[in-house]
Amino acid sequence: MISGTCRATMKKIVMMSLPGGTMKLNRWIIWGIALQLTLIVATSYMFNNKKSTTTSGESVRGTALSIWVYSQGLETSINEFHQTYPNIDVDVRYFRSSDLLFTELMAAISANAAPQIAEIKSYYGIAQLVDAGAVLPVDNLTIPEWKKLQSTFIEPFHYSDLDWAVPIGGSIPMLYYREELLKNSQKGSFTGWDEVSNAAMETNLIGNDGGIKGHWGIAIDKELPWYLESLNVKDNHGETEEYGKFDSAISMWGKWVHSLQIMKPLTHRRAASDFINGKIGLFLSTSEELMTVERYIGGKFQYNAQLLPGLEQQGIVPSIDGMIVLNSTATKVKAANSFISYMIHENTQNALWRSNGLIPSRSDVLLKLQEEGQWNASQKMILDSVRMFSAKRPAKMDFERWSFTQSMLEQLEQEPNDTKEKHFEDEYETWLSK
Repeated sequence: MISGTCRATMKKIVMMSLPGGTMKLNRWIIWGIALQLTLIVATSYMFNNKKSTTTSGESVRGTALSIWVYSQGLETSINEFHQTYPNIDVDVRYFRSSDLLFTELMAAISANAAPQIAEIKSYYGIAQLVDAGAVLPVDNLTIPEWKKLQSTFIEPFHYSDLDWAVPIGGSIPMLYYREELLKNSQKGSFTGWDEVSNAAMETNLIGNDGGIKGHWGIAIDKELPWYLESLNVKDNHGETEEYGKFDSAISMWGKWVHSLQIMKPLTHRRAASDFINGKIGLFLSTSEELMTVERYIGGKFQYNAQLLPGLEQQGIVPSIDGMIVLNSTATKVKAANSFISYMIHENTQNALWRSNGLIPSRSDVLLKLQEEGQWNASQKMILDSVRMFSAKRPAKMDFERWSFTQSMLEQLEQEPNDTKEKHFEDEYETWLSK
């Protein structure tokens, strides 16, 4: 639009240029005024256009997306998402662990202060969130890449005939060890837990006088119930295989702490640093820890990693990281949809593996990575482990069962005089009835 002042000025110029006008202006003066007028009109247009664009941008930027995550390695992907979608304001809250996030998320839901997106582990939680009516099913979202996701990554979030979380990747339990402790193995790896125990009992010599420091020992990372479930101990005590296997794993756990004294009690939160710093010889952790171990050990000592003994025959229950969308306004749900689609985009999935060691949830990305020839033996083993995955659907009591197992193992480690044989299912039922 041209203002009234501009129109009046143009009319005046035309009148001055007509024959018989009261003023005679040279042609260059007329062109000079016309040029000034053109600049005024152009400046006015640019100003009005900029104002219109700014107003539209502010409207989009008003979409604030609150995201809660426990995986610190997602920071890069989240920052890149914000660069890709600058009109979405991202507010991220990082938690020290998945259990702390879940606990605070349930409280936030009760207080009507939940985020729009939250990260969730496949161990537990999806059933409680669904039953609370707090999370949207995947069917309510628009995820074009959904059909490219691996079924064993989707299953842990399938509940009440619907899918409730979008998996972004997974990991497996692994045994890390100093290579010198494998000297007695005939097959180049630990084939049973007796071999692992014997290696952990190897003495650690220090000093010029060869003084004995103690056993090399073993340590287990924080997600105790997941690692307990992954210990394939064949002795079944005459019970059913699954029942006896779990009881035998608990018995072996207590034996490591008390009779063999190769695992220090209640030191799980520092297990990774103890292994990296050379204080222990064997370490049960997640495959995601591989890059951290490689980075910090450097050349301090030779180490390796393998699947847990017996896990290939038993089947691997992976740890899956998923993203849920919680109830919110249509605008925020749309923004959340954009974020989740970004997290399972091919480039993002590729980067999560290369940067964080997260096994891709997309089948096509996994296949391309498996075909690359640049991986070391441990990385190749992790990528190939997907064929051994055992899908496990969620249940209502997953959180209670996880909490009980965690508490039971911590109590077991603290009670050296408790010689009573543990029958997990019996003790669990007694705990539930209290």
